[in-house]
Amino acid sequence: MNINIDKALIKVIRTGKVIIGSNRTIDAAVSSDAKMVVLAVNCPKDVRTKIEATNVPVLNYQGTSVELGPACGKPFTIAAMAIIDGGESDILAAA
Repeated sequence: MNINIDKALIKVIRTGKVIIGSNRTIDAAVSSDAKMVVLAVNCPKDVRTKIEATNVPVLNYQGTSVELGPACGKPFTIAAMAIIDGGESDILAAA
């Protein structure tokens, strides 16, 4: 299945439930509230290590945090985000 990640991110932001921010994403992953975590390529190593230590699937976004923010329709950088509910998006199939 070939999924356009950028379109799927916009759709999950609009129709699903996401958590944006490294600390909140770590908390969601540790508590298993997150169904998937999206990490930018330049996500800090300590954040990446903590998230990868959980059983939550990780989608490695092929851009930096500067690119991930606008890809999600946000005017700020995003290094890590947790998807709680996929909404109408098919992004959860990408893991």
